[in-house]
Amino acid sequence: MGPRLIVQQKLTPFVNKYRILTSTPTGTPDALVALAQQKRLAFKEKVMFYGDEKRDRLSFTFRAEKVMDVHGRYFVEDAQAKMLGMFKKEFVQSLVSSTWKVFDANGNEILLVKENNLALALLRRFGGEIPIVGIFIEMIVMFLKYHFVFIDLATNQEVGAYRKTTLLRDQYVLELDDVTWNKLDWRVYASVGVALDALQSR
Repeated sequence: MGPRLIVQQKLTPFVNKYRILTSTPTGTPDALVALAQQKRLAFKEKVMFYGDEKRDRLSFTFRAEKVMDVHGRYFVEDAQAKMLGMFKKEFVQSLVSSTWKVFDANGNEILLVKENNLALALLRRFGGEIPIVGIFIEMIVMFLKYHFVFIDLATNQEVGAYRKTTLLRDQYVLELDDVTWNKLDWRVYASVGVALDALQSR
């Protein structure tokens, strides 16, 4: 298992920006391969990825299958609207721990993606409800590092991880084994990485 992509988020008053970079073997950022920009107050139905900082060349997108259906499938498509893959949040499981499924372009289930730390997941959801100390718990968990694991649905084996690597700003590294990396287009993995932040308001 090795580092494949790095996702960096930059918050501004009006937009969320995501930079997708390749990774060196040691997990440090390398070349920029895509840039996404999302209006902060816009509905999270479509995110567009561009090929460079100028944002004059659309590379790919992910979009909700149905308008205003945040629990439905998201389609990852190239600039010509060709299907690359899909992903979907598993609503019931996510009530306790954020869980997603990733599909290939034909709709076959490939991966399960879930938070690996149940205790931290529960604190994020319910810690703020604890009397007196709830507000402090919410402040603390904002700075705790968390990560997701990728499970191959055919073998039920862990094949990758998505980890937050910085404390004060959002930078994540996606690690996958060779077989899993080659199962899907890299743009599907980049879309899932951004979705794990953008669609959960992290």
